[in-house]
Amino acid sequence: MELKKKKKEVILIVVIIIISCILLLVNHFLFSKPARQVTISVDGEIIETKNLDQDADFVVKGYNNGTNRIIIKNGTVHVSEASCPDKICVHQGTINHTGESIVCLPNRLIATITGD
Repeated sequence: MELKKKKKEVILIVVIIIISCILLLVNHFLFSKPARQVTISVDGEIIETKNLDQDADFVVKGYNNGTNRIIIKNGTVHVSEASCPDKICVHQGTINHTGESIVCLPNRLIATITGD
């Protein structure tokens, strides 16, 4: 009886590992498109789309006149300065892969990297 129970547990673990590997591969193929641009939205409205092939340094006005300084350099994006109190968006660092985002909740800003 005990051996039968252990066999079922091993089979369950193997099935979970296989499903996890499949999901990991699907995720990799979905987001493996080369990053081409960053889309900036404030309060759910797209205000700007920039090409990642061109370096840029600009300030985005967010909710309640909050500001975020966004820098695009060598195909990466990061927020270098923000008027929000917690500065989580600044501490998030750089992003450069399709699907990655930088979010500033107080200023209601989202910067998302997209592919073709």
